[in-house]
Amino acid sequence: MPKYVGDHYPLIRTISPHLIPAHVSKDHSAIFCARMMAQMHNTVIRAINSSYNHALSIGLEDAEDFLFFNRQICEMIRHHHATKDEYLYPAIEKLLGKAGAMSSNKAGHGGFMQSFKVFEAYVERAKPAEYIGLTFRHLIEAFAPRLIQHLHDEIPTLTAAWVLDSGELMKVWKKAEEMATRDAGQRTLACWVLGCQDRSFKLDGKACEFPNSPGLVQWLVGKFYGKKHEGAWRWCPSDLQGRRRLLPP
Repeated sequence: MPKYVGDHYPLIRTISPHLIPAHVSKDHSAIFCARMMAQMHNTVIRAINSSYNHALSIGLEDAEDFLFFNRQICEMIRHHHATKDEYLYPAIEKLLGKAGAMSSNKAGHGGFMQSFKVFEAYVERAKPAEYIGLTFRHLIEAFAPRLIQHLHDEIPTLTAAWVLDSGELMKVWKKAEEMATRDAGQRTLACWVLGCQDRSFKLDGKACEFPNSPGLVQWLVGKFYGKKHEGAWRWCPSDLQGRRRLLPP
């Protein structure tokens, strides 16, 4: 049994830097992009792990907050994949001059999307009195393994973008980042993101940079926006400062 709330399905621990030739600069934006994407994906994986671990212990008094927490998972997955499919991957293909070069990433969505939609419908429509922990856990088990494998598989495809001009790739990344932050429900989702970090986690032996906003901004988000749905943030795998939560004995 896992010790921490955020442990169950495996996190991404490497961006596969061995794919990058030695002559490529360590400052190439492909490394930055792959690291940031891996950390975004780990945010989702930790949240799913927390939901999986808490699922059977949720009572009627907690169900509304727990379902709200899980709606943020669905929002993040939907929004994240839309940004990649509609802009990021087509833009990378354009830089590569190879139509369909990122098609395996798009195709990977088919493996989990149908069962994910069932999970999404449940968390959107179920009333607190209708919540059944065993059913909920089965819904996670139906989509999560394939989703998480897909999240792992995407990272080396970004690492492989070392073949592109670093500056041009960074322009594409920054535009995708701007689109994501412009379109998302920032105040609510930002608190959820903060609660799904682990400040002790290392990716390829290095401390994580995500979310890449100043510490003061993160503190303000947690302090002023965290209160509104603080009942839901109880189910985050960490507190809003990124300190991992232990599973109850």
